[in-house]
Formats: sequence, C-alpha cells, structure tokens
Amino acid sequence: MKIGTTGAVGSLPIMLLRPAQSVARRVRGLLKISRATATRGRLALGIKPMSYRWGEDRGFPIHRYYLDCFLDQYARDIRGHCLEFQDPAYVLHFGGAAVTKLDVIHIDDSNPRATLVADLTKPNEIPAGLFDCIVCTHVLHMVYELGKIVAELHRILKPGGVLLVAVPCVSMWEPREHELWRFTPEGLELVLANAFGASNVTVHAFGNSLTAAGEIRGLVVEEFTEEEVRYRDEHFPVEVCARALKASS
Repeated sequence: MKIGTTGAVGSLPIMLLRPAQSVARRVRGLLKISRATATRGRLALGIKPMSYRWGEDRGFPIHRYYLDCFLDQYARDIRGHCLEFQDPAYVLHFGGAAVTKLDVIHIDDSNPRATLVADLTKPNEIPAGLFDCIVCTHVLHMVYELGKIVAELHRILKPGGVLLVAVPCVSMWEPREHELWRFTPEGLELVLANAFGASNVTVHAFGNSLTAAGEIRGLVVEEFTEEEVRYRDEHFPVEVCARALKASS
C-alpha cells in the first residue's frame, strides 16, 4: 500500500495503523516462539524418531535443504557437459540452460536413467577430461575405496572442471543402503585434497545442534524457523559439502 499526501495508508490513518502493525509483529513473534516450542517438544517425544526415512514422509528433509543451499551457491559451475549419479534432478534444476549435455552414471544396468554404466573404483572406458561438472551427492559415504573413486572423478573432469560433493555428517544410518562412512569437514577436505590439491578444495558445513537433533529425530525443515535452520555452528554439521576444482593444465 502507498502512503498518500494525507498521511494515510489506504483508508486507515497512520496513528491507527501503527498499533495494528505493532500487534501484528507481536503475533508473528509469538507464532515463531510457538512453532519453536512445538519443535523442541517433538525432539523429546518418545524413544523412536518421528521418521525412519530422514523425514521424507513428513516434509522436506533437513539435509536436503542444506544440500539445495550448497548447489544454489555453486549453480554457476553446473554447465557444459555434466555428470550426475543415479538421477539427473539436481543438474537439471540448478544447471538449467547452461547444461549442454548430461550423462547419468550407475554402477550396474539396473537404472533405466543411466547413460553410463561403470564402477569408478575400477578400470572403465570413460575417457579422461570428459566433463565440465560432476554432481556427486550422497555417494562417497557408500564407497569403500574412497581414494580410488576420488582419483577417478578427478581424471574424468576437464581441466578447469568442477566436482560438487555432498555427504552426511549427522544422519540416521540405514543398513539397507550399505552406508559405510560419515564425514567431518576436515575428513572430506583431506579425501578430496589427495587428488585435487588442498588449495583447490572449498568445504562448507551446514547445520547446528538443534537441526542436528532434528535430523536424527525425523523432524523436517517446516518445523523450524528460518533463523534456526540457517544458523551454522561448526561443531554440529548435518551436511558437509565441497567444491573441488581440477587445476588447468
């Protein structure tokens, strides 16, 4: 609404509107407090979590929110010839028209979306220097031979190409998914630096003690305030992400 020359907003005089605005602000504040209080109540509700599916059956998972934040930050790197594991959703969403060619890789032929079938811990037929960008989300924590797959990801990137990685730090463990590891920021940096060089690796840790507890208990992003979910505490990362640049030759 525009303020006119008579000092009114719409048909309400400013002197009457200000108390109304003040009340509205107080109500919004109370709603935030109420929502936060309800969230903390759910954290302590019973022994079992509210979800055994990382919250996917209840809303938007906390770790997925952080992953989206990371990929949005580096969306400019998702361009040219791209590679993604299992599903092309992130490349298509964050790369858009900047992506000129897209491949999807899977370890066997069970995935109908896959355009490449290869085990990146073993010799394969993928040419060196093929991709401008590789999006590798929630893959490394299920690979036993970490050094081999990271070296291979480095090999198949073009000089100047970028690897975008996301791995869990605090999360439910699902034995049926054959998850082997959880990563600290320092651990992910060391693993990537072996192939890319420390100066070419940038690591980001997302989360805090409240959202870490929420991730474990099966809560979702909708149950937190924006301030709560965006606050970062390096002592309690939920999702650890990294950008690794292959040096130009």
